[in-house]
Amino acid sequence: MHRLLPWFAAGASLVAAPLAAQDDTVVESFELRSGEDLVTACSVPPENALYQTAKGFCLGYMTGAMQLYIAAAASPNVNNFVCPERVVPRAEMRQIFLDWAAAHPELMREPAVDTLLRAAVDAFPCD
Repeated sequence: MHRLLPWFAAGASLVAAPLAAQDDTVVESFELRSGEDLVTACSVPPENALYQTAKGFCLGYMTGAMQLYIAAAASPNVNNFVCPERVVPRAEMRQIFLDWAAAHPELMREPAVDTLLRAAVDAFPCD
């Protein structure tokens, strides 16, 4: 077993080298301390090495947050405050959020989920 350790160490260093060179800002945004972090994660350009990871993180976070809202809104004790008339594709919600965030930079220090829900309220208000 100990004979495999040098091979494992060499392989691990090859994997770690590209990770060390990647954008620390993007990696740190995955902590989601604020709406600003969600904007960063959702704005990674396709040419960035972290694009696929960031895109999955962004869309996954949005999906989870909106599913939690849908589950809570099903309760008779919760008043709906987001009322889309159709199923909104995740990529569309991502763009809605990014556009809303660009128009409301003063709110980007708020929690990520708050900013996402505010964007959804503005885009899909209830009557």
